[in-house]
Parts: sequence; C-alpha cells; structure tokens
Amino acid sequence: METNQLYLLGTKEIATQTVLTDGVISIGNVYRRYCRKNRCGTKVFDATNTGVTLNWDGMYHITATLVGTGTEAGDVTVQLYENGQPITGAVSTETITTPTTEFRTFIVDYFVLVDQSCVLGCNSTVAKTITLENVGVGATFTSVVVNIEKEA
Repeated sequence: METNQLYLLGTKEIATQTVLTDGVISIGNVYRRYCRKNRCGTKVFDATNTGVTLNWDGMYHITATLVGTGTEAGDVTVQLYENGQPITGAVSTETITTPTTEFRTFIVDYFVLVDQSCVLGCNSTVAKTITLENVGVGATFTSVVVNIEKEA
C-alpha cells in the first residue's frame, strides 16, 4: 500500500517557440522533481519535452503558466489535453490585437483523476498523458512552466 505523500514535478521551457494552430507546445525539461517508484518499479511521473505521463492512480493538480503573443491578430488559446483528447474547461484564451509585441500570460489550472482498472482479475492503473496545444491563431511562447502535484 502506497502512503499518501505529496509528489511533484516541475518542467520549464524558456527558449522561444513558435507554435502554429493545433500544434503541441513544448513544456521543456524537468527543473524540479520529487517522486519515487512503487513496488513494481513504476515512477509517479514520466516526462518528455512535450508531455507528462501520470502513472499512479490518484488525483493530480496541474498548473500551466505560459507567456506568449500571437503571430497574427486574433485569439491565442492554450488547451490541456489528456491522452490526445481536449479536456473541457482546461483552457486559457487571450485576444491579441498587436502581434509579436503584445505579450499575455496564459494560466491553465485543472485536476486530473487517474483511475485503477481490473484487467483479467488484476488491478492496474490506466496512465494518462498530459499535453498542451495551441488551438487558436499561431503563437510565440517565451516561457512555459508546468507544475504537477499528486494530491492523493
């Protein structure tokens, strides 16, 4: 039985990136991690440059903070995705009227539940991979910070 302990993962990307409409936003590299492996050798989090996989069952608090501007005038929209599907309500939109010079801060704050499943009589966790996408007009992001805490 795993103890209820706080585990966290922080990633950041400070290199400027241009992301076209429906493009995946780079979340960068891990800058802070407190986690461990369970008895089966599975880590709480697995992180890549474009996403984080939540491997243990429980509740995860995700906060993404991005700074960016549009490559053209219009709405820049950052959407949180779970296993390739958009999460309703986990979105941040800012209207850009002066592209390339009008920077805005986007914040996406959401809780994700990772469940257990019973497959052929064996309990297993159905991991979820979290990504961020730009679903609005093209955008240039100068900072992306994603913090994830496993709450329970």
